[in-house]
Amino acid sequence: MCQFCHKHGEGKKWYLQAENYSNELLSDMCRRQYIKGFVSDIGNCPVSKLDNTFRQAMKAPSWLRHLLYRFNERRYRRDHFGQVVPLEELEEVLDLANSIVLLPCVCRKSTTGRRDANYCIGLGLDPEKLLDVKDAFLETFRPGPEVKLFEKLSKAEAIKLHKKFERDGLIHTIWTFKTPFIGAICNCDRADCLAMHSYRYELRLFFRGEYIGEIDEPTCIGCRACLAMCQFGAIGFSVDRRKAFIDPVRCYGCGVCRSVCEQGAIQLTARSEHPLARNLW
Repeated sequence: MCQFCHKHGEGKKWYLQAENYSNELLSDMCRRQYIKGFVSDIGNCPVSKLDNTFRQAMKAPSWLRHLLYRFNERRYRRDHFGQVVPLEELEEVLDLANSIVLLPCVCRKSTTGRRDANYCIGLGLDPEKLLDVKDAFLETFRPGPEVKLFEKLSKAEAIKLHKKFERDGLIHTIWTFKTPFIGAICNCDRADCLAMHSYRYELRLFFRGEYIGEIDEPTCIGCRACLAMCQFGAIGFSVDRRKAFIDPVRCYGCGVCRSVCEQGAIQLTARSEHPLARNLW
């Protein structure tokens, strides 16, 4: 299990612990101020500035760059860190949330300039109750009258939306705001998500999932549809056997590849039981 499971989950999956979604955690004023600042800082930070920082880091010796990365990763684990979660466990996560609200994506505001890219789900971040957080979103996005913000969703509506995101190839991640409070589900890709953008440069801002994907070779027909879905480059194709395969060292266990496999040849298995992947987080 990942570090958070031991530290914030009593040895169980930390994102399935009700206390990590509690109003008591959200009522902490330091955490509320952090969320407000996060929306403003990230939403108004151009991605070109982030890229320039990484380009400068790439000029440093590898040992120094990774030392700096480890320092920053520890800071992010304290403040704002995520983990990949498969669709079926999002149903359990949504059961624990006090409210489910569709939010505009601060990452895509930064990378594309779009103010109406609603790919994030607030968990417990009900803007009608958290007026300071609502103000931060309004000030950052400055939406026009045609843009609908803060739409409240039922669990069924949220699951339906995530199934659509999955068919589009987006991975699902959960995020803390001053760990261990879990405040959001994000739906990410390598093109526009800032965490995935950092992943390109080897800075890890989220844990791998608790699972890895495996392909049942006799069932696979070699259509290669799954290759296009993987955000991590973990799926390959054997020209000789005419079968797809998953590299357990690269797999993050999102399970998105399953959505296009018409043969049902891809399953998720526990990362902890795999001899190569069990210690990769």
